[in-house]
Formats: sequence, structure tokens, C-alpha cells
Amino acid sequence: MDKGSSHLPLGLDSGCVKTHLDDTDVQLLSMLQADGRITNAELARKVGLSPPSALQRVRNLERAGLIRGYHAVLDHERLGLRVTVIAMVSLALHQDRAIELFRKAVAAIPEVVECYHISGEHDFILKILVKDIRAYEALVRDNLSRIKGVQKLTSSFVLAVPKLTHIVPL
Repeated sequence: MDKGSSHLPLGLDSGCVKTHLDDTDVQLLSMLQADGRITNAELARKVGLSPPSALQRVRNLERAGLIRGYHAVLDHERLGLRVTVIAMVSLALHQDRAIELFRKAVAAIPEVVECYHISGEHDFILKILVKDIRAYEALVRDNLSRIKGVQKLTSSFVLAVPKLTHIVPL
């Protein structure tokens, strides 16, 4: 495939002039996903660009919203958060206000590390990290069950994680 022949769309609301990702952009995104701490000089060398050109492309990808940030991936188990819970939540009402109130309440609970508004039998799926079952029981009692509009909460405890990645397929 020739450079510039990829046809992955960039966000139109990004303010970026480009409308598609070329092969170099895809390479940059792939390398940054694999190692967010790679130096600009090393990144440029690996994709065959000058460091200023590589930096400009990365900044364009950031401005376009394709790169939302850089962070360290922590080992929650080594930090004492040994229990992962997947909680399925159903709301009593499916009106915009009830949904927004739930979203805001959940956003304020640090143990809820992911929240998905979904279709189907339940309305939300939460990923929760706690130190033990008693901590989860307290979280349900003191937080989740007090959120107005929660009709049903079903909890599943994660036994193993055969796959975990933050890599977006490009």
C-alpha cells in the first residue's frame, strides 16, 4: 500500500484540514498506542520523517481528537484493588433527566472506572474496582443503591481476564 492510500476518516469537527488518515498517520497512532513514552526523535526515525514533521503530525492528530491523552497503566491488583465487579444497572425511568442524573452520580464514584450506557435488558454496565467483597457491599449500600431511579442492580465478579487491551484496531 502506498503512503497516503489509507482511507480512515478524521473527525470533521476537529478543525484539522486533513479529511483522511494516511499510512504515516496510522503508523504514528500504532506506535503511540504501543508506547506513549516514545521520544519524538525515535518516532520520527521509525516512520521515516524529520522530528519536526513527526511532531506536527502528532499535534494534528491530537487536535483532531484522535489522540485523547497519554497515561500510565496501573496494576490495580498490586495497588490492593483485587476485586473487579461488572455491575448491570436498570433504571426505573428511561427519560433524559433520569439517565443524566445516573450518569452524574456514577461519575462521582471513584471505584467506578468505566460506565457504558447500553441497549438491551439493562441500561448501564459498570466496571468497579474494590479491595474486597466487603468494600463492594459498602459501595452498593452507601452509593449505588442511593442513586435515585435505580430499579435493579445485578453484580458479576470477574474471575479472570483472558484479554485486556487499550489498543484500538487501525
